[in-house]
Amino acid sequence: MNVGSTSSTSYTNPYNAYKYYTRIGGLASGLDTDSIIQGLMSIQKARYNKLYQQHQLLQWQREDYMNMAKEISSFKDYVFNLKLSSNFVKFKATGPAIDGGYINVTGTANALEGNYEITINSIAKPSTMVLSNISATFDKLKSNNISTLYVSISTQTDADINTFDYVTVKLSTTQPSTSDYLTIDVTKFSDANSFAAEIVSKLNSTGTVSAYYDSTLGKLLVTTKQTGLIELNLDTGGDPNLSDLTVDSRTRGTNAEVSINDLSRNVAYLNLKYSRNSFSFLGMVITLNKDTTGATVGFTVSKDIDAIVNNVKDFINKYNDLVSKIYSKITEKRNRDYPPLTEDQKAQMKEEDIKKWEEAAKKGLLNNDPILSSFLNNIRYYLYKAVPGLPSSLDVITEAGIETFSYFESKEGKLYIRDEGKLREAISNNLDAFVKLFTYTDSDPDTPIENQGILQRFYKLANDTLKKINDIAGKPYFTNYYDPNSYIGKQLRSIADQMNAEQERLKQIEDRYYRQFTQLERLIAQMNTQSSWLSQQFSGK
Repeated sequence: MNVGSTSSTSYTNPYNAYKYYTRIGGLASGLDTDSIIQGLMSIQKARYNKLYQQHQLLQWQREDYMNMAKEISSFKDYVFNLKLSSNFVKFKATGPAIDGGYINVTGTANALEGNYEITINSIAKPSTMVLSNISATFDKLKSNNISTLYVSISTQTDADINTFDYVTVKLSTTQPSTSDYLTIDVTKFSDANSFAAEIVSKLNSTGTVSAYYDSTLGKLLVTTKQTGLIELNLDTGGDPNLSDLTVDSRTRGTNAEVSINDLSRNVAYLNLKYSRNSFSFLGMVITLNKDTTGATVGFTVSKDIDAIVNNVKDFINKYNDLVSKIYSKITEKRNRDYPPLTEDQKAQMKEEDIKKWEEAAKKGLLNNDPILSSFLNNIRYYLYKAVPGLPSSLDVITEAGIETFSYFESKEGKLYIRDEGKLREAISNNLDAFVKLFTYTDSDPDTPIENQGILQRFYKLANDTLKKINDIAGKPYFTNYYDPNSYIGKQLRSIADQMNAEQERLKQIEDRYYRQFTQLERLIAQMNTQSSWLSQQFSGK
């Protein structure tokens, strides 16, 4: 392969490019011409080998950068998700309403803690419709040589929660004037059950209703996906081919109706109506499971301190893992006794020995790297920089019982929870300040990094570092090829051009050597011929 390609890592041994030349030497002289020329070429090849090793080192360095970029990018994504208050702050709900399975409650970052009572008069239900005589309808379609059944759904909605919405299943053997319909090829089916199964499939594919066919009863059950005040209908447009199809029963959908009493603030919310069984209420998402049959059941919403502490512990683990990997790379010593192997050297070694050699050769390629070193120093610095606007008792991470190991315990600068009691106390007594310490994000993109919360600082530092790595080693989507616009990519391109030129030079030198030895063979052959003639002349006397 041409070394100028942007493809990854393999190169052509210069000798391989010439091995297809058929040359027979040494017939007259008895010299091992190939071995002599190979020896001469090994001296000439020194510059090519040096370029090859430089190229390989850059490839390995680029791979190290890409691996580090992957780690930093993963940490950046994690931080981005965690800095959303809804992910960082957790609430829990307890009490008879939860234990009895009446409701599930998920607290958002804005949930109001307190004691509540709820009365569930009804839960939201969908509209249902049962159709019969599917088999008779199929037989009529067959006997009337109807080849196609057209299926469509129409909806009529109203924003008023107290007004019914309408969902209509339309069936016809005449092609509708609109284009939003599905077709069923009646000729494909030999029995009513398979025909009904196809109707079910088409209805389910609309996303508006769900359908089920009971072959034993011969009934088709259709249910709206949505709940609330919905009425489901069948419309055949008076099609005589579908006159046997009848609606056995129909049930209208209903709204959920609840009353909630906020005992902590002495506020009652009576006769609330929702078209869904899950709804937002005072920063909570309440999901209704069943009605309370007129009874009132209580529940309590409070900070889930255990879940928040686990979030902090997970953050510490992610942070420690990243700083450990970066520190390992920037302090790894370069072993110059193990340069990259040339193709000729690899040819003389075992696969296992090559692997061990290259493992040693790859070490230290990011030793004291300024980009990674700067990132590591910055996250350490901004980790302990006070977040403005917070009380002095909770404006730095140490006030929450989180500290760095001593240098003798962790040279990487890993975090640990020194006092979990202090951490829990900070969460319990001043949740708002604790959350802002980590998650505060100013909407102004020009806000200085020191005025942001810890997670936003880390997000920005990671993002800036990834841009620098991309400038040096290339964009992340260049996985099997190097980015020709990156710094390393340009170096690889330059070296590849030199290697190609060097290969051409080596070819010319080898050709010259073979021409010279060929000339030598001719001269020796002539001398041998003359010597033989003279010998014959003397022997003739």
